[in-house]
Amino acid sequence: MAKFNIFHQLIIISCLSSIPTVAFSVEFNTDMLDTKDTQNIDFSQFSQAGFIMPGNYHLTIKVNNERLGNARDITIGAPTSSEDSLFSVICIPAVITDQLGLKPEAIRLVKYRDNDQCMDLSALEGSTLSVDLSTLTLSILIPQSYLEYTDPSWVPPSRREEGINGFLLDYTLTGSFSRRDSGTKESYLSANGTTGLNLGAWRLRGDYQANYRKSSGNYNNEYSDAIFSRLYAYRSLANIASVLTLGENYFYSAIFDSWQFTGLSLETDENMLPPKLTGYAPEIIGIAQTNATVIVKSHDRIVLETTVPAGPFQIQTLDSSIRGTLDVTVREENGEEQKFSVTTAALPYLTRPGQIRYKFAAGKPRYDGRHLEGDMTASGELSYGLNNIWSIYGGSILSKNYQAFSAGFGRDLFTFGSLSFDVTQSHAKLLDNTLTGRSYRLSYSKSFDEARTDITFAGYRFSDETYRSLQQTLDERRTGTETQAHKESYQVNINKYFDSFSLGGNYQYNTYWNSQAEEQFGAYINTAFNIVALGLKNISLTASATRSKRSGYQDDAINLYVTVPFTMGSSFSFSEGYTKDQSGRRSSTHNVGYSGYSDQRSYNLNVGYQTGQFQDSQTSFSGYLSQNFPTASLSANASYVPNQYHTIGGSINGGITLVKDGIAMHQAAYGGTRLVVETPGASNVPLNGGVYQTNRFGLTVIPNVSSYRKTTASINTSKLPNNIEALESVTEATLTRGAIGYRSLNVIQGEKTFARLKLTDGTYPPFGASVRNKNNVELGIVGEQGITWIVGVMPNDLLDLYWGNKLQCSARVTEFKNGADSYPVLICH
Repeated sequence: MAKFNIFHQLIIISCLSSIPTVAFSVEFNTDMLDTKDTQNIDFSQFSQAGFIMPGNYHLTIKVNNERLGNARDITIGAPTSSEDSLFSVICIPAVITDQLGLKPEAIRLVKYRDNDQCMDLSALEGSTLSVDLSTLTLSILIPQSYLEYTDPSWVPPSRREEGINGFLLDYTLTGSFSRRDSGTKESYLSANGTTGLNLGAWRLRGDYQANYRKSSGNYNNEYSDAIFSRLYAYRSLANIASVLTLGENYFYSAIFDSWQFTGLSLETDENMLPPKLTGYAPEIIGIAQTNATVIVKSHDRIVLETTVPAGPFQIQTLDSSIRGTLDVTVREENGEEQKFSVTTAALPYLTRPGQIRYKFAAGKPRYDGRHLEGDMTASGELSYGLNNIWSIYGGSILSKNYQAFSAGFGRDLFTFGSLSFDVTQSHAKLLDNTLTGRSYRLSYSKSFDEARTDITFAGYRFSDETYRSLQQTLDERRTGTETQAHKESYQVNINKYFDSFSLGGNYQYNTYWNSQAEEQFGAYINTAFNIVALGLKNISLTASATRSKRSGYQDDAINLYVTVPFTMGSSFSFSEGYTKDQSGRRSSTHNVGYSGYSDQRSYNLNVGYQTGQFQDSQTSFSGYLSQNFPTASLSANASYVPNQYHTIGGSINGGITLVKDGIAMHQAAYGGTRLVVETPGASNVPLNGGVYQTNRFGLTVIPNVSSYRKTTASINTSKLPNNIEALESVTEATLTRGAIGYRSLNVIQGEKTFARLKLTDGTYPPFGASVRNKNNVELGIVGEQGITWIVGVMPNDLLDLYWGNKLQCSARVTEFKNGADSYPVLICH
């Protein structure tokens, strides 16, 4: 019966500790308790509405339910009277004033106290303050009329963070080895990625790439190189929504052809704007005949290298700032290569009324990686929104031997889409003559929602024979030979969506004044259907046809790919392919595959048969496996063609981030924004559904965080180890471009146990006394006869006991003594 009463009273105390704040004080009648020692009871912390024990607390600050940075040390004083508001006893750090997002007139109403270390928001009528010790949160509610403009999908500059200092290394390692039955061996290794330092608001970066090839047997050959393709530093400028870059850079223009240079640039960062004004990122679509490596280059710089299994692939991870022509190579495991180009297009240049978007660059042009050429060059472009309908834009490029000027307009056609038109005139001084010419461009974009049709980009461009871009001028002056002079260009991408299938098509046509035309087009269809008679559901079919004409040669390909679900997480696939290469050779492939997939793993087993002109028929066997780990993404592939060759290969894609609190390996972030999450003193804590897990330093890194957008990280409490309690399970951050963000989630690691607390004179602490650790986190509340349920205790921990609004004594966990009733005894000194 005694034990039942003790547990009953502990439950009462737990309920009292969670009573919400009310508007009046409470006088407790201790006669209600079934205990003899009613005088030795301390209910002081429950008797006053909103009462908080004075002291220092590590609290997360939230403004209108939006978290502000890391948890901070907050001092809570004792009220001098019952009339004191929380604003007068809680010290809100004055250093966070700028992060509140207050209007200038509201900032002038804020008062300060305690040598201007604490701010008082009581003058902002309607503002409230509350503390929730169960979640260690200090909540500030401020009426919207005092705040800057906010949007659920956009965070104002005052609440963005530059992050912390640190070192980063992101990498992609790829390797393969093949051996032909003729005795030839081929090895291939490559590494590329980004490394750098974050110092305050500055991001120092270096893009690197290295390659090694070796052939032995009938032909011996060895080649290797390693370079930094780009060294640069940049920082965000929030007050003008721009980014400043110093060093080696690319001028990706919406008006002119792109060019590379060493110098400085200043341009509007669209990611700082609301989502409706952000840009377009190019997409790479193709079909791999075997396990393949896809390499995407811009100006000979690798911007992406990844491995894909046999079948259709779609790459959507390219940076939205990339413009111009991208060179794509699909390297099959048998050494054959598919090459094609993707021209990225810009949306018609429309700008919000009264807003200015711009780019400016100055420096020396460069080529072939790090070589400088030509004279100092300045380039700029600007767009201004006149009203909701019209925008005007223009730009120029100025150097000693080249000048270009452009002007144009953008027009919102409302129901009929949007349109832009511009004219560019160039003046190029070559080695033996001077050329002046013009280029005209028309662009159009429209999404027909009711017809479920997107004309993603459509454009026409015509250039005079004497028109030259900056890069053409530089190349002709450096080599003394004439470059391809563009004449006409067409580009159209269309997608049509139906209930059960979708159609897509793209067409690109380029003609030149001094060379043969180039043409590239593709058509795609995707659908899903059921075969009820066979009990088959969600069968997917993808068909594509592509043609590429270049330099008088033509490549054709037709592919059909069918996937039939087998069990949950697995499927069979059947594919047919037909190709005709530039030499006129025809070949066909027939494949049957089995695939399995889960959240973090996928694999593919494939058997193929190929026939064609001027080649023997061949059977192939291949396999592909990819696995995402918290520390990296790995893939492995192998193939075998009887009597011809066998190949094995693999790739590792990941990153390393080093900060003052430790080091963590993680999945690749490609030099971009990332969030470091720490669970101090606790390892193996799962986050974001278990995708990430803290290491021995209590750190994990969430890569590829969206810049200037709110990011959430959460502890997966259902998968926590039994000896860990999460005091904070969710955190948020809004980081600037390239930042290393930092968040700390408070957890308690230790045992959970009942214990009997005693004082040195043999008596018990008062019923309701608070048991806390060194961080002032409450671990338990004392019950009758000292019985206390304590969580998060480790050997040798020092526990502090509070009652009567102050610290009374401390008990060392190592001083456990076995009591007669089996409860361990802690003596409080």
